[in-house]
Amino acid sequence: MKSMSLDAFRFATHSAQTVFELEQTSAYPKLTSWRVIQTYYAAYFAAHAILRFFGMSFSHLENGHVQFLKTRCNSEAGYLPTLPSSYYLIGFLPDDQHLTFNKCSESHKDLWKCFNVLVRQISTDSLTLRASDNRRQELSQVFSNLSDALCQLGKYQSGNWLSVVRNEVNYKSLHGVWYPFSKAIPSFEELMAKVKDWRKASSDFGNPNHIRNDLERFFITAFLIIDICLSLAQDYQGIVEKAGRRSGNFSRLLKLSAAA
Repeated sequence: MKSMSLDAFRFATHSAQTVFELEQTSAYPKLTSWRVIQTYYAAYFAAHAILRFFGMSFSHLENGHVQFLKTRCNSEAGYLPTLPSSYYLIGFLPDDQHLTFNKCSESHKDLWKCFNVLVRQISTDSLTLRASDNRRQELSQVFSNLSDALCQLGKYQSGNWLSVVRNEVNYKSLHGVWYPFSKAIPSFEELMAKVKDWRKASSDFGNPNHIRNDLERFFITAFLIIDICLSLAQDYQGIVEKAGRRSGNFSRLLKLSAAA
């Protein structure tokens, strides 16, 4: 739990720092390629943090990690697991102290696939909360809308649409974010105005699936994930008995960026 907590706050800090750096870039009035890529990585770090806040770590086990785990398993339980070097979704079950390892293959597509499964599960679990029926339905719909946006209403079953856009911008020069810009490209100021209170978290960005413009929908979908990440980090910080170094650094970064 301590390891996942440390990693969760580390990734949450990475996400917040990336948004802060994105905010400081003002060389062009239009949304340029690097702003799309920065926004993507802010959401990517946020998704990593959210998974860890829910007891799941999407991690790459290198040969040294695998050998260490095999040695511990052999010495403490008398067996050698089949655990090749790869990406894994590592789940921790606190009730029985069990770790599960589900092998994956791609660092981005599989990360979003695992994240989307969690989002759908949260949407379902929200319907069982102790709250009014309207509140349960409303909360469930927020996560259902996010999942639909990640999948583009079923077009990308793995929920990796943000990654697809990032790749199209980075490797194919698509979406009009390279100079000269088209009139359809929203200005960066317009986009940031929609998420100006991102440090406070718990913002209402609406349903991204109702947005026609691809880049604006990309931007709002990414910030929905960032908002969930920062909200969780702030909530966890409020319930822990003693603030740790990583959680303290997270709060310090938000305060410093707000004062800049």
